[in-house]
This record gives sequence, structure tokens and C-alpha cells, in this order.
Amino acid sequence: MLRWDKLLELARGEWREENVEQSSLKKKFDRGEASPSEMLDLARLYLDSRNPAKCAEVVESIISNPDSDDRIIERGCSLLEEMGSYEAAYEGYRRILGKNEKNALPLYRIGKLFEMQGRLGEAIEYHNKAIAVEPDNPECYYRLGVAYTKNHQYEDAEKMYRKAIAIDPTHFKSYTNLGYILDLRGKRNEALQQFRKAVQYNPKSAEVHFNLGALYGDKGDNEQAIKEFRIGIELDPKSVEGHYNLGVALLNENEYDEAELEFRKILKLEHDNVSAYFFLGFIYYRKGVYSKALKFLKQASRLNPGNATILYYIGECYNKLEEPSEALEYYKRVTEINPSDSKVYFSLGIIYEKQDDKRKARECYRMAALRSGGQVDKGFRAS
Repeated sequence: MLRWDKLLELARGEWREENVEQSSLKKKFDRGEASPSEMLDLARLYLDSRNPAKCAEVVESIISNPDSDDRIIERGCSLLEEMGSYEAAYEGYRRILGKNEKNALPLYRIGKLFEMQGRLGEAIEYHNKAIAVEPDNPECYYRLGVAYTKNHQYEDAEKMYRKAIAIDPTHFKSYTNLGYILDLRGKRNEALQQFRKAVQYNPKSAEVHFNLGALYGDKGDNEQAIKEFRIGIELDPKSVEGHYNLGVALLNENEYDEAELEFRKILKLEHDNVSAYFFLGFIYYRKGVYSKALKFLKQASRLNPGNATILYYIGECYNKLEEPSEALEYYKRVTEINPSDSKVYFSLGIIYEKQDDKRKARECYRMAALRSGGQVDKGFRAS
């Protein structure tokens, strides 16, 4: 077994190796001796070490270098996209396009840049140009479908995804997005078929499994949803959305301990995730451990102080702990934020009954009945 000091030494050794590689490439770059592929490696190292300015400088040199082939330029532009340097990436794609106007790739990548900037009309224009250049390229139709989806042109988007699939029946991204569109349009059984196809052709995609799991969850099949979420997390253990969806699915099955583990994993990835704090509090509330529930719910409220649901459950915890004055404070804040919430008036009525204030209790029950559209007798008690 390795000692901690030995592990630390190894870690430092790896760090030194990375610095040596970066230093060596930088010297070659500064002397003008680095090849385009070496410059690309250096740009990646700068990006990994969180030095976007240096990364952009190197990529711009790749774009202007006459020895850079289209593939190297494209990869460099992808790094610029990752950093949000859209104008510089645009110049790179224009360079590729200048060498071959019949190349669809720079056209639909320029279209994607416009999508990222919210310029959807221009994005659609470039995707249509790409289709005109390469009418048998499924990626062109897929990209146009994405732009239509972002522009809420769902029928047009569906047609594009179906065209991409007709050209390439294994185009899993089109199956995924087609499933999303069909789900939006209320066609859940058809959507499920598309997500299954996406899994069939790309079983290693975490996103595909997450989408399939979400659809199973919407249909009430929590067991299958949990299965798909677990597969997705195995493929992408750092997915906050994956852990969240799995946690909620487990919670729906009253698997509190397993759900708790998922929300705790989220907090390791995102220390200020409001939903994780809330659900951890909710789990302890359901377990009847109200003091511990308060700890998490109050942290959630500090991060999102205007959330009525969080405030309501804080009030519920104080109510269960027989601290009515504290409960009243939070219930009243809920009525200020969401005056149409009927359940908080039921809870207020219970508090006033405990304080033997029958007039206020009756008034709260009446308010609850008005907001719920029903009638409540004076013997009503919230569970």
C-alpha cells in the first residue's frame, strides 16, 4: 500500500511532467518552430490550465499558419467555441471555407456559432447553405433541426431530424432530438421509441440514457427510469442533472437513504446547489428528523431566500418541533410570497388552534377553503 507522502510525491511528479511538456511546447512556439499539431497541443494545455488568453493567441496562430490543414483549424476553432471566443472561431471557419466553398462543415459550424449567440435567423440561413452544398449530409439537417428547435419551430425541426435519419438510420443525435420534440408535442410513446433508438445506436451516451430515464419517469415507470439514470451516471459520474434525476426518482419510490446519497453527491460537485439542500432537508422531514431537516432547508433558504416551498417546509419543521412562534414567522412569509397557496393557511390554522386562538384558526381554514376551491369543516387537521 502506498503511503500518503508517496502519493503526494507522485502527484507532484505528474504536475512537473505537465509543466515540462507545456514549457517545451511554448519554447518551440516562441521560436516559430512548432508544427500546427504541436500548437494545438499547447493551446489545449493552456485551456486546461485556465489560461484562455494564451489559448486564443495560439489558436489564432494556427488559423493564420499556411501549413495548418482544415482538421487542425477546426479543432482549434472548437477550443475557441469552448471559451466563448465566437468571433475568432468565425474567422477560422471562414478560412476553411475560403479554401473550399463546397465544404458544408464550416457552414454549419458558423451556423452553430450564431445559435450560441442567439442569432437564430442567421444560423438557419447558414444551415440551409450547408444543405445546399451537401444535400446528402445528415449532419446538415441535424444542425438545421437544432436551430429550428431553439427558434420554437418544432414542426420544421421534426422534419429535419427525420431527414437526417432517412439518410443515416444510425444518426443517434437526431433520434435523441426527435424524441425531445415528440415529447414536447405530447407524443410520449413515439418519443420513447426514438430515445430507445438513440440508445441502440449509441449506448455509451450518458445524455441518451438520461433522456430515456426522464421519459420513463414522466410515464410513471420509476423502476425503469432509475435503471436508465444509473447507466447514465456510470457513463458520466459528474453529471449534476443525472444525480438530481436519480435522486428524485428514488425519492418517489420512498428510497430515502439511496436518494440522500445522490443529493450529497451533487453537493460534492456543486457546493451551493439549492435543490440538493432542499431535497436533503425534505428527506429528513419525511424521516421525522426535523432538527436535521432544518439544517439543510435553512441553507437552501439562504441561497434562495424568496422560495415559498422552502420556507413552508421550514415552518412545517418548527411546527413538528412544537415551536409555534418560529413556525408562524415562516408561514406568514409564505403567504406574502404566494398568497394563493391553500396548504399554508391550513398549517396556520393548526398553529392558531394550538395557541387556542379559535377566531384566527377559523379565518385561516376559511382562507384555505377559498384558495382550494373546496369546503373545510372545523374539525379539519393537516396530516
